[in-house]
Amino acid sequence: MLRRFLGVLVLLLALAAIPAGAQSDDPPVDIIEIKGPLDGLGIGYVMDEIEASARDGAMAVIIQIDSPGAVSTEINDLIGLIRNPPLPVATWVGPAPARAYGGALQLVLAAPVRLAALGSEVGYLSPRVAGTRGGLEIHAGYTLEDIETFEGSFEVSAPLPGLIDATPPADRQAVAALDGSSFTVGGELITLSTLREIEVDGETITTTVPVRFRQPGVLTRTARTALAPEAAFFFLIAGLAVAVFEFYAVGPGVAAGVAGASLLMAGYGLVNLPLRWWGLLLVLAGVWLFTVDYQRGRFRVLSVVGALALLGGGFTFTDGAPQIVPNAWGVVFAVIGFWLFYQFAMPTVARARFSTPTIGREHMLGRSGVATGDFSPDGEVEVDGARWSATAHREAEIAKGDRVVVAGIDGLFLEVEKVQVPST
Repeated sequence: MLRRFLGVLVLLLALAAIPAGAQSDDPPVDIIEIKGPLDGLGIGYVMDEIEASARDGAMAVIIQIDSPGAVSTEINDLIGLIRNPPLPVATWVGPAPARAYGGALQLVLAAPVRLAALGSEVGYLSPRVAGTRGGLEIHAGYTLEDIETFEGSFEVSAPLPGLIDATPPADRQAVAALDGSSFTVGGELITLSTLREIEVDGETITTTVPVRFRQPGVLTRTARTALAPEAAFFFLIAGLAVAVFEFYAVGPGVAAGVAGASLLMAGYGLVNLPLRWWGLLLVLAGVWLFTVDYQRGRFRVLSVVGALALLGGGFTFTDGAPQIVPNAWGVVFAVIGFWLFYQFAMPTVARARFSTPTIGREHMLGRSGVATGDFSPDGEVEVDGARWSATAHREAEIAKGDRVVVAGIDGLFLEVEKVQVPST
């Protein structure tokens, strides 16, 4: 029994290794994967990889697509390359639940062979670039009725004559689906043969030609993470929150780097995504309201209004519907995380500063310092070389440069009094 099990295991391992092309000298089929909104960086990557596949002697290219649409007019250049390619190019929406909307769907339809996995979703053909108007192009051989099919979105459940040629569920089945397909390259008709029969232990097995997978580099994948609206929103409010945290810290540190990196990621997403300026203002207003409550040392009405502003801004700051819309749960969890950070993390760090041996509560009382700005009635003071948020009575009329003394502590604020200088 054990010998039989080991024999079957060895056979399965051998079969798994065969499709990788280890025992074939046939030219490979390259699969170029692209996910997320199609920006200039992602589109340029696909175009470069198509040219590289042609130079490297690939038999054909399959562009594997999972995208809600295009956000750059460079999609026109990629569609033009697919219509006049240096080697046979097919498109595949997969694996499920992949999607192709707008410019991504027009990219799929531009190829002579169009594949989509069962359970994938296609639709919203227009506009070609999200957030713009128009860009709908009726491809040769399609009727207006065919195009109207894509005004909404639907799940692929079977091939659609003239639109979706086959429904392979996985990448190697997509390669197999190209067998016998014809492409015109440079005026020459090319018919692909992507299946091979080989013998393994006396048995004839049908497999595919070798397959090579091409994926973008780490930096490209990392930058393009921010193209998802909910990701751009998260990076934006996280960067702002950590920046505020760093502002109240004793000095620059790791938090400054985290804030900078988050805002850089958010900036990449905001530069590429179609935006509504008033949605962004809602986000900034929400952060400001939270910060005001934090300065007061409590979280009340302004924090609630700030949370509502963040939710409203998170859902509306992009203008790419129905193709590119934020994930609702992503926005909600980002706002919850932001609230928890302001309510627990930041005050905890501030309290930790007060509890240190050198600047604890008992040591702060009676210390003298200097106002770094005018009070109205809140302001900022410098005590023993560190800056602190402070408050005073309006009648104190503390101005920049005045000497003050710490009379008490109210939440995160030092209560200070103006040091009266005796008249001479």
